[in-house]
Amino acid sequence: MSQLQGIRVLELSDGLVDLGGRMLAELGATVISISRRDTATPARELAWGHGKHRYSWPDDMSSLFPVLAGADMFLEDRRRGAVLPENLLVENDRLIHVIARPYSADGPRSGHVATDLTLMAQSGLMHITGDPDRPPLRFPGEQAYALTGIQVATAGLMALHARHRTGQGQRVEVSALQSTTLANYREAIMYEWTGRIGTRTGNRLVRGKSGVRQVWPCADGYVTWSMIDNPNMMRAVVKVLEQHDAAGELAEVDWAAILVADMPQDVIDRWQSILEAFFLRHPKNQLGQWSLELGWGLSVIQDLEEVRESDHLSERGLFVPIATDAGTTRLPGPLFGHGAGGRAPDRTLLPKMPLNDFPGWEAFE
Repeated sequence: MSQLQGIRVLELSDGLVDLGGRMLAELGATVISISRRDTATPARELAWGHGKHRYSWPDDMSSLFPVLAGADMFLEDRRRGAVLPENLLVENDRLIHVIARPYSADGPRSGHVATDLTLMAQSGLMHITGDPDRPPLRFPGEQAYALTGIQVATAGLMALHARHRTGQGQRVEVSALQSTTLANYREAIMYEWTGRIGTRTGNRLVRGKSGVRQVWPCADGYVTWSMIDNPNMMRAVVKVLEQHDAAGELAEVDWAAILVADMPQDVIDRWQSILEAFFLRHPKNQLGQWSLELGWGLSVIQDLEEVRESDHLSERGLFVPIATDAGTTRLPGPLFGHGAGGRAPDRTLLPKMPLNDFPGWEAFE
């Protein structure tokens, strides 16, 4: 059987809990989703909405009561505030109630509304993303909402484990700002220990006194690689450059006797210009093959079409078919696996139905 087979989840979504509900559905839970959002793109609805039984937002919130009464878990999205009275939720002592708010309930911004953009900015992630002489950048998609959804699913699973032991449900609070800031943990730790506030470094990995490049153009695209303090790796790279009469002064460097992080920036830039010229003369698959065979630590950057057509990712089962009214499409599969066995979870994007048509939980089991 699936890990969460027989677990009933009511999801009242507005962006913060959507991915969390999708993750629980992937584990086999029956998820009833009622969305307050009116701005989600079709792609977002497909990615985070498939595998759920979707219903329209009701005019009368009392129509939620019979759905909630049969639920094991309630994912309540309070991005724009609560919509249900608090006393409604105290009657079921086995209910696991996960509340996702933009900010902590007892913090200075309690009750404030947030968007993915404002959460990304307040987390500090935008402050360190982009070039130092240009405005900060936001990650593509809705990463703050996604990071919150992961914590929502984790909180629900931990509370479910506790209920198996005690027989009691509980309320768990999840802060979207805290969830997003967790992805920026390095900057907080660095400030606590050094007092230094991180900055945007663009296409540079800063270590010690200098910064090294991370993304490189090549003959037909891009690769990612950095010159680091790894003598064996550097010797392997230079050896191939020598075979192509392209090593220049790199052939004279004793990589075991220096620390790249301590080298002056002008020396690093000079060495990198040699590598840049070499990368530009070779296609990325050739560079990637050398890396695999010789231990360069280089990775090929694929565009979206190459990702979709990748034989390697296909063999790993990354993409799974999603059924929709318009046919079947492929999306990346779950971010996790489990050994519980049983039937594969439903991966269909169902149309939204009026909540008055809810047939009861038993109809989905």
